Formats: sequence, structure tokens, C-alpha cells
Amino acid sequence: MQIDNLRGGFTILFYCLCITFAIGQPANNICNTAFELTNVSNWCSTEGAAFSNVGANDSGVENPFCWPDADEQDVWFSFVAEATALNISVTGNVPNTPGGTLEDPQLALYSGFCGGTSLTEIECISDAFDNNFVETFASGLVVGQTYYIRVDARNLNTGTFQLCINNFNEVPDPSSDCPTAVLLCDKSAFTVQNIIGSGMDDNIDPSSCIQAEFASAWYTWTCDQPGSLTFTLTPNNPADDLDFAVFELPNGIDDCTNKQIIRCMASGENVGQPLSDWVACTGNTGLASGDPDVDEFPGCANSDNNFVSAVNMVAGQSYALLVNNFSNSGAGFSISWGGTGTFLGPQADFNVMPELGVTCDQQVTFTDESSFTAGNIINWEWNFGAGAMPSTATGQGPHNVIYESFGRKSIVLTIESDGGCIVTEIIEFVVAECCGAFPDLIIDLDNVIDPVCPGDASGIIQVSGSGGNPGYQYSIDGSIFTGADDFFNLLPGEYDVTIQDIKGCEDTLSAIVNDPPPITVDAGEDVEISLGFTTQLNAVSVPNSPAIQFTWTPPDGLSCSDCPDPIATAPGTTTYTVSIANTDGCMISDDVTVFVSDERPIFIPNAISPNDDGINDRFTAYGGPAVEQISVMRIFNRWGALMYENNNFPIGVESEGWDGTFKTQDMEPGVYVYMIIIDFIDNQSILFEGDISIIK
Repeated sequence: MQIDNLRGGFTILFYCLCITFAIGQPANNICNTAFELTNVSNWCSTEGAAFSNVGANDSGVENPFCWPDADEQDVWFSFVAEATALNISVTGNVPNTPGGTLEDPQLALYSGFCGGTSLTEIECISDAFDNNFVETFASGLVVGQTYYIRVDARNLNTGTFQLCINNFNEVPDPSSDCPTAVLLCDKSAFTVQNIIGSGMDDNIDPSSCIQAEFASAWYTWTCDQPGSLTFTLTPNNPADDLDFAVFELPNGIDDCTNKQIIRCMASGENVGQPLSDWVACTGNTGLASGDPDVDEFPGCANSDNNFVSAVNMVAGQSYALLVNNFSNSGAGFSISWGGTGTFLGPQADFNVMPELGVTCDQQVTFTDESSFTAGNIINWEWNFGAGAMPSTATGQGPHNVIYESFGRKSIVLTIESDGGCIVTEIIEFVVAECCGAFPDLIIDLDNVIDPVCPGDASGIIQVSGSGGNPGYQYSIDGSIFTGADDFFNLLPGEYDVTIQDIKGCEDTLSAIVNDPPPITVDAGEDVEISLGFTTQLNAVSVPNSPAIQFTWTPPDGLSCSDCPDPIATAPGTTTYTVSIANTDGCMISDDVTVFVSDERPIFIPNAISPNDDGINDRFTAYGGPAVEQISVMRIFNRWGALMYENNNFPIGVESEGWDGTFKTQDMEPGVYVYMIIIDFIDNQSILFEGDISIIK
């Protein structure tokens, strides 16, 4: 159970995958554009919105055997194996533990290369029970080889999801009893597929936080270098409640009698209380530096957080860990270790000869240099990586290997001691190319598909190879080679495409992705008008064709929204956007702003002569097209008494105005006061006040 720090410059990088998906086709809609996962050691994407299959189309790859639907909305991911075992999970809309919105997810794992029949299905899982969660395991992965993960959902569902992956070296299946516990010899992370049953060992302190086992797994180890111990347990099923206990074994690693419990964690769901009261006690659990608790009992007290304090290990002291799945779902867990203390175990190591200057088709010798001071090593399992002949071996060796292909190679040695310790060492080295002087490798251009719309990154170059030594890889930038012979999402331009065979021979051709004829639209110069007046807009397109479709937004104040030249009566300063689309669906847009001045010309007379001579017989206000209506007009005498009122009538209509009477009686000549509220078309209302004289 050991993965030492990888030598030969191998570095694990962590990327925070906080991707925001816009409406449209995801970039990883096909295998060739798979999203590369660079951290595969006990890693999960951000909950809720990291990945999505919204807008995805069928990638064209034949369905895995366990997927029921013929039409898919799948997305793809890739990774390079760093260890031999794998756990993958997809979490969608799981109650109380939201991974996203996806319902009934499904996933598949492939080896090989994108394109044609080069992909080989390894694992497949589909959520047929509406759990909105799936996981699968795989073993026997070749370190250094690229693998592909394909994610979709049943019933053509789409949504966001959380992707988790752990690439690790396998440990023995868990035991449900302490006396037969799995012996751990280093602090490598690993994943357990499932735990079912509680075993026969009931020797647990009844006063501890764990009163009974439901589905349990036991592990033991002995401290080598003293120091702190922390760990994190992550349930494979996000809805599960994990509990655990840590024990000291005073009688040694092989004797579980009189074990002493030193840490206990069993907090979790508090039955009968709302989720908000116990959500802090769900999800990951473990030992944490600085945590004040040594135990957390069932339920969820205010101070509980699902973690208890780290253990300070003593050199030579043996310990045991019980992991209990209180939910009893059958699902397992992942564990990652921390702290400064170490576990006692053998040290796997080997050397490579020659260490430098190795070329393909040249013999390489691997010699074991493993050691163990506390026992004997009884088993050696070798995996020499991609292109090796032989690819695997057993026994101490030395072993002679010839690599038929060049490139970076990962060699895995797993050893087992007579006490049951299993540890792994991985070493990387580079095999140089061995291309002959006159290679017959040829790359052919099969097809170029230009973008449909100008400037789009939708061009495609398709190539194929012949001759040389098959197992071809291709590159469009001269540095990154993949097994895909189709290149998608290309901008217009000239590209140099290179083929490379397994010996390192290369051939290159040039291909041009052409930009289709441009389409443009000009909405015209910005204009200024007075409020209530109109102006004509005029959009000019290239090409100028009846097939071009115009769309103006917003449509407010326009005589038409689907013509090139609408008349605009803007209710206020407005920016209009005109978009055009050709018969291929290509769109482009331009803006024009109609600035509306704030002038509001209003004329209100200061006298009337109501003598029925047809001249100045009535009082009202006058204005231009900026006015919507007179909402209120009132006339008062000099003592403030209301003589007249009218509401919501057109401006400038004298028949709606005051005729100089009060209750049908003519008013005496003199000065009166008016109050007028005028509503304008830009939703503004303005109060006008003044004097009006009656003259006879």
C-alpha cells in the first residue's frame, strides 16, 4: 500500500476546476477535446457547478453496453494513470449533499485512442435506481497510459455534476474483524469499493461512541518514525454516514486483545431534528490537527464537526482503525493520510541500467533493491509500462526488457513482505526515439472542413497515416501528440500537422482552414432627436441579400423589428441592436444609440376671453408629440376655492379645457390660479403652475 514520491521529475499538479458553463455546447463534447484531469489522487471537482452536459450532443462513439439510450448528451475527460487502480464517481442531485442538478447519471471508462474503433471499454455504470449517483472501480491500469472518462445521464437528462477520481495502488479487500485486519505499511491513499457485514469481533468498549458495528473495515499498522497522525475519510456514496475509532494495541500488531480506544467519532444524522441542526456532522470525517475533541457521540452536539483530534504516534507502538458505515449502504470509502509520523514497512526500490541514453529496441535491465529490516520480502510484481516486452514480470529479477516504443515510461514495482505488508514504488525514465535513416512513414490529408461562419473556431482537419510503425500519434502544434487523427474547433488559418509512430519517426503536412466570406452589418451613426419626435434607422448588411434576416432589440418604439430601416420613436435615450443572420445561421450585430434630448416645450396662455367669439374662449395647455396627456388640471379663485378640475385628457384640445364658468355661471373678470400636471411619453410627470386672467 505504498506509493512513494515519484522520481524522475514526475510532479503532481493541482488545478482548481471552477468552470462556468455558458449555454451552448460544452468544449469537451467529444473524445478528441476531452477535459484533461491533472490531479487524480483523491480529487473531486467543485460541488454544484464544476462540470455540465447541458447543451452536449451525441459524441458519435458507440454506446457502452450498460447505457440504455441511443441518443446521448455525453461529455469527456482524460487522465494519465499514476497508479494501477481507479475509483470514479459522478454525483448529481443527491438530497442533502448536492453535487449538482444532474438526474440518473452514467459513466464509462476507456483505454486506447479517440477516433474510430481505437477506444476499448473498460468499465460502465448507469444509475437505474434514481440515486443520482454512480461510481465504478477499475484495476490493472498501466501507469503512464492515457484513459478516458465519459459522463452522461439516462432519459436524456442534462445538468451539472461533481466528478471525483482516485487513482491508487490496490490494497487487500477489507476485513470486518480486528484479528484479520489489513496491515498498512505506509500512508498512501486508497479507496475501498464496498464494506458489507460486521464480522465476528464484538470486542468494542460499550461506553465508547460506537456501540455496534454495521458494515465495518479494520486496518492495523505499527509506527516507525514517531509523530502526528491525521486522516480524512470520504464516503463513496455522499449520502452515507461514516463513523470510526482508533485503538492502541498494547500487545503488538498481531494481538487485538485488550485494545484501548483512543479516538472515537460517531456524530451524524440527528433523527427528528432538521437538517440544518446536523449538517456539520455529515460528509468527510477523520482526525484533524488542532481539533479539541477526542470523541463525538451519536447525534450532533453544537460543538461537533465530524472530526476529532490528531494522534501522536509512538515509535514501535501498534494501532488499529475501525471504519463503520452507519448507513449500511454497502458503499465503501476513500482514505488519505497526513501528519509527520510514519508506518513501519518494507522499502520498495529498484535501479535501471542504463539509466540514461536508453533508446527503443534497446535492452534495459531492472534490478530490485528493495529492503526490509523487520522481516523478509516474499513477492515481487513488476509492470514495465507501455510498449514494454515483456510488459509484466514476477520475482526479484533482474529482468531484461525491450521497449518497442519511445517516450516517457512508468515502471511499477509492488513488493509483499512475509508479514503481509504490500508497498509500491514507481520510477519514470525516458526512452529516446530509434527512427531509422529512411522511414517510410507518410501522413495524408483526408479532409478539411471550413467553419460555417466567419471567424468561428469550428474548422476540422482530418488526416491519416500509413507506413512506419503503427500506433500513430498526431499533433497540430508540434509538441502535444495524441492518438486522435481529427482536429476540431480550429480557427481559420494554416496548420502544420505532424504524424509520429512508436519509434519516433515523423512526417508533416500543411493544411489550410479557410474563412468563409464575411458578413457585416452597420446600424448607422448615432442620432439625436427631441422627445416625442422620430428618426429613421437604416442598417446596411454585407452581403445585401433578401435572405438576410434582421432583428432589432429592444423593439420598443420601432415601427418594425424585422426590417432593415424601422422608424424609431424612442421613449428616451435608447441603444438599439440590430442582428443579422444568413441562411447558414451565422449571426453578427451592431449598435446605434438614439439620444433623446430633455426639452419639453409647453405653451400655457395667461388669459382667456370666454365670449363665444371662437377666439381664446377656453383655457388649456399646448405641447408637442412628447406629451402623453394632461393628467390633472385645476383652476382656483384668489381665495383658493376650486373652480374647475379635469383629469386624463389630451393636450391642446380646447373643448376639454376651462370655459371660464363655475357651476355653469360665468366668472367675473380677474386673475385665477392654475395647477396642471402633464405626463410625458418617457414616463415623466411635471407640475406647471401660474395665473390665468379672464378678460371681457
